Formats: sequence, C-alpha cells, structure tokens
Amino acid sequence: MKTLLQLVLAILLASPLYAAQTLVLGTADRPPLSTEDQKGFSDRVIIEACKRLGVNVQIIPLASARTLSNAEQALDDGNFLRIAGVEKKFPHLVRVPEPIIEVQFVIFSKNKELKTPNWESLKPYHVGYVRGWLIAEEKIKGVRQVTVVENRTSLFKVLESNRIELAFAELYGGYYLMHTLNLPHLSIAQPPLATKEMFLYLNKKHEKLVPKLAKALRDMKRDGSYDAIFKQTLTPYLPAKHLKKS
Repeated sequence: MKTLLQLVLAILLASPLYAAQTLVLGTADRPPLSTEDQKGFSDRVIIEACKRLGVNVQIIPLASARTLSNAEQALDDGNFLRIAGVEKKFPHLVRVPEPIIEVQFVIFSKNKELKTPNWESLKPYHVGYVRGWLIAEEKIKGVRQVTVVENRTSLFKVLESNRIELAFAELYGGYYLMHTLNLPHLSIAQPPLATKEMFLYLNKKHEKLVPKLAKALRDMKRDGSYDAIFKQTLTPYLPAKHLKKS
C-alpha cells in the first residue's frame, strides 16, 4: 500500500497541475534592456525574481502596442517595461509595484545646441517615436510633424537619414544604438523630458503573484544581485556621468 501511495504521489507531482508555473511575458524592449537570448537587464531581473518564487519565464519580443493588447486579453501573462498608469487604459492589467528600473526619456538629435526644458520645446520640429509608447502618444502633441515607427532601430535610422529631426527614446536604449550603429555624432538634449519608474504588469488572473514578485524585487535590491545585473548589462554602454554609484 505504501508503495502504491508513493507511486500515485509521484504521478501527481509530475503532472502539469503540479509542474512549475511558467509566465509568458511580452516586451517591446530591445537591447540592452531585453535581448533575444533573454540576457538583457530587464530579462535577467525579472527571471531572477520569478525564479525565487519557483516560477519560470518565457519572454516574447513583440511590437509595443501588440504586447499590451496581448497581455490585456490574456493571450500572454504580462508585459514589461511600462510606466505607472497603464492599468487605467488596460483594466485587466495589474502593476507589480516595485519598479524594475528608472529611465530617462530624452531627445536624440544632430543639433548639439538643442535644449528641451519642456514638451512644448518640441513644437517647431519633426519628431519621431515608437508606436505604442504611451508617454509619447500622450505628451508629443502640436509639433510640426510626427513620424511613428515600429521599433527603436528604425527610429534611429530615420533620424540618421534626416527623415526626422528629433528622436524620442529612453536613454539606455538610445545609448546602446549609438554604440552599435556607430552614431557617436548624435546628441542627447538636456534636460530629460521625463524620468519614469518602469514596471512589470501581469494579467489579473495572476494578481496573487504581484505582492510576492514585488517582495522578490526588493530583496534583490537589498542583497546586491540587482546591482550586479546592472553592472553586467548596462554599464558597458553608458558614459561615466550616467553610471550608478555603488
């Protein structure tokens, strides 16, 4: 009888019902925040946080708008990285309240004299941004012309070919593209137009995981693993003035 019970227990534990949970997460982020081999900064932070809960992660790169709609409709389990407030427009998404990272949203251009004290300073220009970036859709209004592209690489290519004058992007990804596309002549306008904490969102069906993931992220920041990932994935692309102080 004991052997039979052990056999039944082994079968149950091997069944899908008791298998480790896997979250399928969509992202529009690209290197160095998210990479095809899932070794970008955000990839590694989220994978490690989930690992501490016994949860596996599968990351799917998609267009920005698509990642939101997939997560909202529960086609995927969640989406990253997004600013706070996305849940107002996508009510089936729940924000994990501990930020993955804080990023600066800036203007890249060939104009070394350009200053961007506010959003209104963009009005005389032809501005480009990536489709599905909610902060750009909400804030970049009344400019001379807008071009919307599907990804950040396309954004920097149309800037380099003079089809737009200004490219709106987050700082880490922009510096990465300046490095990999060999665009050292581009300038970053100051001050940043916005500095935002960026978050992981889950579909509501996973809301019980939210406080646990938030705690796992806080623990990573306390035990040094978060900073170690930052240094390994982001530091190589950043000028000294943007490096995190340990």
